[in-house]
Amino acid sequence: MNTRVIAAALALSSVFALSACATTATAPDDQKNSTATATTTETSKPAQDPVLLPNGSAKDNLYYFTWVIEKTLAADPAADSFAVAQAVGAAGFDPATVQFTFSRTAAGLAADTSEVAVQFGGQCLIGQFGPVAPKVISRVLPVLATGGCLLGTEVQSLG
Repeated sequence: MNTRVIAAALALSSVFALSACATTATAPDDQKNSTATATTTETSKPAQDPVLLPNGSAKDNLYYFTWVIEKTLAADPAADSFAVAQAVGAAGFDPATVQFTFSRTAAGLAADTSEVAVQFGGQCLIGQFGPVAPKVISRVLPVLATGGCLLGTEVQSLG
């Protein structure tokens, strides 16, 4: 596998891991408890399915983006990153800006994680999932200087 793809995947994973560590390590005890409560509230099933907020920000649509990925994987746990990327494009996000990484390595093995990203409101919604991720991990990050959301020569695009 290309060294740049591995480096990009590791960098992205590190960003997710470090942001999670920084949030919990620096929060006072009372904030940790309120965060746990907020997380419990967010994960409870809403009365209606979420919808795309076309006039909202990337942050406003992060929950919907994550829900689309989770719903796709719940319907087909073996769905590859291309199928998830297609679902994101079909869910109202601009398919021309949807990017994804391969779900299989050059040796034909299942990748530890896959990423799907889409540009929205001048930012990137990035979701990571796969065998080593216990759940979908998603974040809002800036658009890269290259104009995309994911790094590497193996990054694919719907558009």
